[in-house]
Amino acid sequence: MFKARMKFAKEGRAKYISHLDLMHTMQRAMARCQMPLWFTEGFNQHAYVSVALPLSTGYSGECEFLDFNITSEAVPENAVEALNDVFPEGLRAIEIYPVEDGGMKVGAIAWSQYRITWGFEGAAPVGFADAVRALFCRPSVEIVKRSKRGEKSVNMKDLMRDLTISESGDEVTAVVTTAAGNNNMSPEYLTRAIRQYLPQYEIPFSAYHRMNVFTADGTPFR
Repeated sequence: MFKARMKFAKEGRAKYISHLDLMHTMQRAMARCQMPLWFTEGFNQHAYVSVALPLSTGYSGECEFLDFNITSEAVPENAVEALNDVFPEGLRAIEIYPVEDGGMKVGAIAWSQYRITWGFEGAAPVGFADAVRALFCRPSVEIVKRSKRGEKSVNMKDLMRDLTISESGDEVTAVVTTAAGNNNMSPEYLTRAIRQYLPQYEIPFSAYHRMNVFTADGTPFR
């Protein structure tokens, strides 16, 4: 038995699959393509599968990771193709590889890079993109952050970096890196900040797509 890790994408309709349903989907797909999954022993046998930093329902991503144990001595040949043949629409395996010596620890993930898309009916409002750039150029953007431990006011600039804004037709797109792990900040807080500080702009549509995840020193997680 050894641990393997799969990098996968969750896009399109699949972004509406909940985390629990995603776990069931992964196990069923692996069974269908005869992946040699390792199961626990005892009365309630189950496969070990674990997703690093599960996406919120409604978010898409192209840099998602699933850890699982297999009984063979190597990842089966054509495992990626076999899984993609049985995955539902929107799920896509990118690579599968053995995780030697435990691999990079999920707890080492410190940053997530997202693409945020703000959509409008018709052309994007005049001045919106410049106003958003100016807002997040401020040294402090205070917002109430919610967690399981309650609410607190934070400067979200401490929890984000590398923000770029671009405009095309009826959409404005932001690419931003936000804190992950224990002190994480959802990219939705950028939308909330715009609504709080720039109430003259209505945002009828927003979408969030994770592009990459990094350790504290900026190394891509793998």
